Amino acid sequence: MAATSDPRPAMVEIAHLMYERRLTNAAGGNLSCRVGDYIYISPRYLGSKQRWKLREEMVLVFDKDYQIVEGDPAMISREGRMHFACYQNFPEINGVIHAHPQYLTVFVSAGEPVPPVNQYTEKFGSMEVVPNLPSHSQDLADAVVAALRPRAAALTKNGLGLILSWHGVAVVGRDLDDAYDTLERLEWSAQTLLLARAAGMPLKGR
Repeated sequence: MAATSDPRPAMVEIAHLMYERRLTNAAGGNLSCRVGDYIYISPRYLGSKQRWKLREEMVLVFDKDYQIVEGDPAMISREGRMHFACYQNFPEINGVIHAHPQYLTVFVSAGEPVPPVNQYTEKFGSMEVVPNLPSHSQDLADAVVAALRPRAAALTKNGLGLILSWHGVAVVGRDLDDAYDTLERLEWSAQTLLLARAAGMPLKGR
């Protein structure tokens, strides 16, 4: 198997960062990227059994027809449908992260969108809410695609994030670095909103 470049070292780094920075937890999450003709995706149980200590040899690899070429197909992440649906429907998307971030989870539980709070989050617009749907389901994957489709033009310039009601978040980007950058910025938005509300400080916007 050959690819433009091997993203697995970067996937390992990002997985570790996500756990260390409380951008996800042991309850779950997953990450993937598309490089050349291949899709690289984290394995099942990365949170609950591995505590996000991803290693390069654990990453599963699929070809452009979504046929596995490296790894045990039984170990694909349970949100693989959502990752593949994003790649199938949006050529601009080359990185996908599903996570349970500490502060965004408050908005996940409330089913509430997260608006931009400053210049470095303005480009993302509002972090919209996907209805509560069964985890790991095709219905959830389809709903993520439907929520992203009206904003597909933005994907050529930056990543986007979605609140998955009662579940977690989904973040997509032009590559995995873009998706991670988007996730961290949106988590800071959530923290800023919660702290401002607790302090009784209105956010005035532009």
